Amino acid sequence: MIRLLIHLPGSMRKAADMKNLKRKFTILIFFLFAGLKASAQSEKEDLAIAEAIFGKTKKNIIAEHIQLHDQEQQGFWKLYDEYESKAMVISGDRLKLIEQYASGYNSLSDESASSIAKLYLNNTTRYNELYKGYLKKFERQVGGLRAVTVIQLEIYIQTAIQANLQQQIPLIGDLLK
Repeated sequence: MIRLLIHLPGSMRKAADMKNLKRKFTILIFFLFAGLKASAQSEKEDLAIAEAIFGKTKKNIIAEHIQLHDQEQQGFWKLYDEYESKAMVISGDRLKLIEQYASGYNSLSDESASSIAKLYLNNTTRYNELYKGYLKKFERQVGGLRAVTVIQLEIYIQTAIQANLQQQIPLIGDLLK
């Protein structure tokens, strides 16, 4: 079992809040993984699941941690919506790769396993490029500390999702046994 040590600002730092947050992420991961078996989740479905789990929107969670001033609101949220639409495309591509892996697991060849791995690594690179690009854009909107907080929250969510998914999909090496 993988344990994540997470340090977040504000009220989320309390041990009880962290335990509750980890439980909510586990539930979110369950819903995302269950969705892999049926079909990839749409953006609206993803947002509805997140809202049901957290009791608030992802935007509200971010707003609690970055404390935007009135004059920053419109520009930041427009930029965040732009970021989120690009992140959803990358996430959708990642889910398709996992579906491809899961559906072909028993018949994977050296070539197909290598191809999926390379595509997955390219997907991870796309996430990192998105984080880098939007860190600069968020810094221009709200300054360095708040921009880094947004990226930290985004990376935290993606890391938790990825860790839980990795625990639930079989290791390719098991095919060799």
